[in-house]
Amino acid sequence: MKKQIISAMLVVSVISSSGTINVSAREDVSVKKGDLNSDGYFNIADLVILQNWILQNTDTVPEYWQASDFLKDDILDSFDLCLMRRELLSASTKNYVDVSTVEELFIAMRGAKPGDVIRVASGIYDYTIYQGAQKIDTSAEGTEEAPITLTAADPDDPPVITGKDTANGYVIQIKGDYRILENLKITTSQKGIVFDNSNHSIIRNCEVYNTGAEAIALRDGSSYCLVKDSYIHDTGLVTPGYGEGVYIGSAKSTTGFDYKCDNNTVDGCIFKNVAAEHVDVKEYTTGTEIMNCTFYGDGMTGANYAGSFIDIAGNDVYVHDNKGYRNGNKNIVAAFELHLQVEEWGYHCKFTDNTLYMDQPYGAVDTSRRMYVVDGWYSDFSVKNNLVDYGEGLVPADGWEYYNSDYVTYLEK
Repeated sequence: MKKQIISAMLVVSVISSSGTINVSAREDVSVKKGDLNSDGYFNIADLVILQNWILQNTDTVPEYWQASDFLKDDILDSFDLCLMRRELLSASTKNYVDVSTVEELFIAMRGAKPGDVIRVASGIYDYTIYQGAQKIDTSAEGTEEAPITLTAADPDDPPVITGKDTANGYVIQIKGDYRILENLKITTSQKGIVFDNSNHSIIRNCEVYNTGAEAIALRDGSSYCLVKDSYIHDTGLVTPGYGEGVYIGSAKSTTGFDYKCDNNTVDGCIFKNVAAEHVDVKEYTTGTEIMNCTFYGDGMTGANYAGSFIDIAGNDVYVHDNKGYRNGNKNIVAAFELHLQVEEWGYHCKFTDNTLYMDQPYGAVDTSRRMYVVDGWYSDFSVKNNLVDYGEGLVPADGWEYYNSDYVTYLEK
């Protein structure tokens, strides 16, 4: 940590005081303070990006420039850099907690304080052997400047946190804000990772697999969460109809949950042998973004009407830059579907730059039903630059025959 602080001082010392760049024309986006490269961390790498921009060593405006606009004046200059350095120094009080047994893992998770980095040694951790636990649950909260992190001591040999069977329990249930789970293998339970009323939390570079129901659930008011670069597979082994890869929100038929789970992101994940939808976005949620993911249709069962890579009942969902492979699975009848579960929900979504390999132009179960890119018969949605392969090569999905709705907006390319 001392090396990081010294480096930060050196970076600041070479900044020209005359460097001032007005970037007010950039579109506003939701970003984490200080995290200029949007990797989930605020560290020296972000400081270097800002330095290079101010010194005009690059012509490209940082995509997430708002993260470093500490003065909130739509200008990036040396004053922002000084404030960024001060914030970085104040956030550099990480406390490393090393664990190598199940008991130590429970104690560290439940007693965590802001800034704790819990490093789990390689090995297998069966949570059920700790006092008959049904899950590793914790309400400990981090802060924006000092999140609580659970990570592998050796990312090349990640720990396996597991239960005994796929019919019971959760592996990890997080109830606090600003939590990070990374470089872990999560397996063999009814659910893998559950966020309940956990905001601004991150799941990154994890493998979640062999679950009786869904792999990851963001529910009960969990908002501004990120699931990134994770491998999700072999879900729904007990109840296939509830075997989603990532489940966001709660169905209207459930009670006891805060339905409002907004502005969550699924980015860069790979889904295989997922029994239900790869991502299921429930009613009453707003602003979900699903991007850079790869969906493999093998294993989808069609149970509980699961018939697409992504099922959407929320509003303002943005689906872009994904790839989907139907792989001959007759249970998949469209790439993406919109469903009207509640009046005024399931609207204003956008689908751009997705590449879908759907094998054939018509459904295998109902041969009169087209294999739509987006099936949203009631909904308004917008599209751009989607490609689809119906078995004869990729073609632009740029006409009515690819979208089942009378309310489609075709955005300019």
